[in-house]
Amino acid sequence: MIRITLSDGSIKEFKKNISIIDVAKSISEGLARNSIAAKLNNNLVDITTTITHDSKLEIITTKSEESLHILRHTTAHIFAQALLRLFPKAKITIGPAIKQGFYYDIDYDELTPENLQQIEIEMKKIIKENLPIEINYKTKEEALKFFYDNHYKQEIIEAISSGKLSEEEKEEGSIKNNKFKFYKQGEFEDLCVGPHLPKTGLIKAFKLEKITKAYWRGNAKNKQLNRIYGTAFWKKSEMEEYYTLLEEAKKRDHRIIGQKMDLYSISDFAPGMPFFHNRGMVLWNELLEYWQKIHKEDNYELIKTPIMMNKSLWETSGHWEHYRENMYETKVDEVEYAIKPMNCPGGILVYKTKPHSYKELPIKSGEIGLVHRHELSGALTGLFRVRCFHQDDAHIFMKEDQIKEQIFGVLKLVEKIYSDLGLEYHLELSTRPEEGSIGSDENWEKAELGLKSALEKFNKGYKMNPGDGAFYGPKIDIHLKDAIGRTHQCGTIQLDMNLPERFDLNYIDENNNKIRPVMIHRVIYGSFERFLGILIEHFAGKFPLWLSPVQIKIINVADRHIDYCNKIKKELEKENFRVETNYEHEGVGKKIAMAREFDKPNYMLILGDKDIENKTISVRTRKFVNGKNEEFTTTIKEFIKDIIKERKEKEIKN
Repeated sequence: MIRITLSDGSIKEFKKNISIIDVAKSISEGLARNSIAAKLNNNLVDITTTITHDSKLEIITTKSEESLHILRHTTAHIFAQALLRLFPKAKITIGPAIKQGFYYDIDYDELTPENLQQIEIEMKKIIKENLPIEINYKTKEEALKFFYDNHYKQEIIEAISSGKLSEEEKEEGSIKNNKFKFYKQGEFEDLCVGPHLPKTGLIKAFKLEKITKAYWRGNAKNKQLNRIYGTAFWKKSEMEEYYTLLEEAKKRDHRIIGQKMDLYSISDFAPGMPFFHNRGMVLWNELLEYWQKIHKEDNYELIKTPIMMNKSLWETSGHWEHYRENMYETKVDEVEYAIKPMNCPGGILVYKTKPHSYKELPIKSGEIGLVHRHELSGALTGLFRVRCFHQDDAHIFMKEDQIKEQIFGVLKLVEKIYSDLGLEYHLELSTRPEEGSIGSDENWEKAELGLKSALEKFNKGYKMNPGDGAFYGPKIDIHLKDAIGRTHQCGTIQLDMNLPERFDLNYIDENNNKIRPVMIHRVIYGSFERFLGILIEHFAGKFPLWLSPVQIKIINVADRHIDYCNKIKKELEKENFRVETNYEHEGVGKKIAMAREFDKPNYMLILGDKDIENKTISVRTRKFVNGKNEEFTTTIKEFIKDIIKERKEKEIKN
């Protein structure tokens, strides 16, 4: 008898081994028709998988979160099949599903953007053929022989054998009982970990997007391949919505807005290392001052640690062994040093400068620390992917019985910061990995219970990611949502049972015993630079008043109004508002258009004869009324009163 526990907690019993699709049929024919894969004991598997013992089962339909990944990975295989039908001399390499679709790296120099439509037509034929997708297994010898003319696939097979795969390559294959898993549809067969859709005809909406270049396995010493990107959706309407979103995202691109607003630049003399200009530093300093203020109010100590430290420190922390390829190294007086890729070891050294009593705990220390990590030049993207950035790291050293309280405190801080910036977010809890974790079962149980208790007390809901925690402890990831619905993983809260052990941290308890503290790592902005990029795109450069580099732009109608404009400017600057003027000999309409395009002020004051005569100001806001920007006339005194309130309360206005 096999007992299968379903996702709703109900249990179904079967007398013998049964396939997942047959389990779905036993529930309802409708469910069976919509089933595409499943989670069997939390592992993604194909719908044809046979269940042989008591198990937990979650059937995945087109409405499930994981279904898009499966759809896109299957579409990648259909792309490869179509490509080889048209260009049999091409060599396929890896083709993973990614967040917004899939890509495939191809060794075939003759491919051009004009070929994409041709390949799409062939893909539609394969979909119409409604080919069944079957699984089979090959020994290593059989797999190497199958790819006798494709050294890329042979290299992946060897990498799978040795376990040396990147995250994206892990989708390319796995070993079960010393055999490699293959998926077959018609004449096409490829190494893959799966799962896939049961047949090609289930794909309804897809598009090939572009061709770029990529080095084989991300190594600049290897051959440059053609990388073709595409995407797929369950419905054509969903795909159309996605491309509408992409068009909106282009308008919000922080690289374009950052240049227009003169916020930052990146030089060829320092790839991936941003230069912040005066206006960019306004944003930077406002966010920094805000961060420091609320952390001081929450009893954090603010510290600063060196950017470069001795190799032996990084050996103790484990970075030298596990992270060295991403670190920049140097020598001073023949001694090896490394520029820090993370702030944690420096924060730990500050904790170790003196003994601590249980009465002091928790000790909360925060640092806006500059770190450097080596990124491949092809991966560098504006402020989103850089080689040097500042992390708003904080480390909390505490007793075990303080875990729930301190995690809850961090979550409240997250809520405060993100709500002040008008950002929505959701929380995800990642638990102990099945392999490679350190620490006792008891410690992991306490840590996970502490995080769960804090999340339940916080009462905002959260998603579980079983087995996705760090090797040293469970974590809470904070995913924020921007104005057009994209999510960004910025904040994280991690419990660490590794570094306190490695660095022999302790405090003295009430019985005068040395006790190992529990350590929390947490960031809220994450990377300061990346967070700024997200804010630029979230607000499309139109920041709330307290953040705006240019809060007010004053425009004169004619030269005779300049003196009055300057008088108003001084009144505003007395209250510490950031004001710029445009007195150029151009039409008022052009000045307004330039301010809207390049300065994005919260308010424009367009001052002329009537304002001087009535001692008023003519205000133009960002708010649209009947298709036009709102305009009104008021006194400078009333205007200042209103915007002081807006700035103080950090109001979010469109």
